[in-house]
Amino acid sequence: MRSAFKHPQLYSDTIRFHKCYWLAHQHLPKAFRLTTGEQILREITTCLGCVAAANFVNKNDAGERRRAAGHLLLLRERLEVIRAFLILAWELQALSHAALADLNGRLDELGKQA
Repeated sequence: MRSAFKHPQLYSDTIRFHKCYWLAHQHLPKAFRLTTGEQILREITTCLGCVAAANFVNKNDAGERRRAAGHLLLLRERLEVIRAFLILAWELQALSHAALADLNGRLDELGKQA
């Protein structure tokens, strides 16, 4: 029988990243916010799903662990997509240098955990 489901630190940190981005998202220019900004939010949602799916597998089964590794690989890919979008926002001057630095630091931490 499985033990009670518990989210790892990675999930909590992804939630914190979402909150941090959400604050920046509110101040993006409308055109960027409604296009690329919304895509960033979708990518973060995908990241949350990857973390939850990876954590849900049976860690005692080798096949399930490989499946979890696949979820974590997808998570790392999506984090790099988010980073690319954030750099684009910064280059278009939609995102401040300080906000980019903060969000990039958080992405680095998420990537290390994954």
